[in-house]
Amino acid sequence: MNQFQQPKRKYTAEFKADVLRLVANGEPIMAVARKMGISDSLIHAWRKADGKGEKKTDQSLQQEVDNLRKQLRQAEMERKILKKAVAIFSRQT
Repeated sequence: MNQFQQPKRKYTAEFKADVLRLVANGEPIMAVARKMGISDSLIHAWRKADGKGEKKTDQSLQQEVDNLRKQLRQAEMERKILKKAVAIFSRQT
């Protein structure tokens, strides 16, 4: 082994699962890599090996669309309520 090469580190399955879970929850790969002290290319390799890369199934996409539509309806309802509240409180007595 060359004096400049570092020995390969071994990572536990739990560590890999934690890293992949952070990425799956929406954290950027670069941020997770920095936080965990590993390279981003290693995370990409683990995702590829895990088989859960960037591809989403039709079912998961439909579920995400449904969740977003529900959030949109909630936000629209809140906006209507706030508009009515502003109209009520802005009246001069």
